[in-house]
Amino acid sequence: MCQRLGRWFAKQGVVPSERITACEIDPEHFKYPDVNCLRIGLGCDIPVPDNSQDVVMAIEVLEHVAQPYHLIAEASRVLKPGGSIVLSIPNLLNMASRMKFLTRGYGDMFAPPSVAPEDAGRIYGHIMPVSFPYLVYGLERAGFGEISFASDRFKRGALAVSIALWPVLKLAAWLNDRDIRRDDERVWRRNRWLVWRVNQLDMLASRSCIVVARKAVGSTSGGSKAST
Repeated sequence: MCQRLGRWFAKQGVVPSERITACEIDPEHFKYPDVNCLRIGLGCDIPVPDNSQDVVMAIEVLEHVAQPYHLIAEASRVLKPGGSIVLSIPNLLNMASRMKFLTRGYGDMFAPPSVAPEDAGRIYGHIMPVSFPYLVYGLERAGFGEISFASDRFKRGALAVSIALWPVLKLAAWLNDRDIRRDDERVWRRNRWLVWRVNQLDMLASRSCIVVARKAVGSTSGGSKAST
């Protein structure tokens, strides 16, 4: 990802290291010499100053960390007011994942987790199964707004099952909506859009869950960089 961003900046006549800061648990494994790579610990404290970044990207990261909400809060800390965060994680809410969880007890891309260090970067290192509504919770709690979901390629099997079960899913969403309203109308009013959002076709078929959000505008500002 850093290489792709770096090549794009280079085409604009911009030195990549002036716009990109990478963070990695093992910086010695970072293979792109045109960008500086800082060490980030398992606690996910991002090693850059407050209000200094335009964009923070965490591509296929949150499923590997024990404190995803802290990482989101750290992104809010280092972003300039009005800055954006871009996250991608395996989409637990596609129908293939839901069916796997129903039959196997594990969602798509989430095998039984391993504590062995050599498995940290593999599918067995997916230790945090966070779905879209819980990303929304973490983002809102950290002061983000304008939260949107984007899909990548659709899984054919998930798309076919989603279409076949469409009436059942609509009924289930309606029942869920009714039950939440009966239990707590305040929570229902705030989260009703999520009840219906998780059963829309792009969510049901997308392989990945890609989320973009914007930090609320405040009073301070810093440099002009992007952290990945």
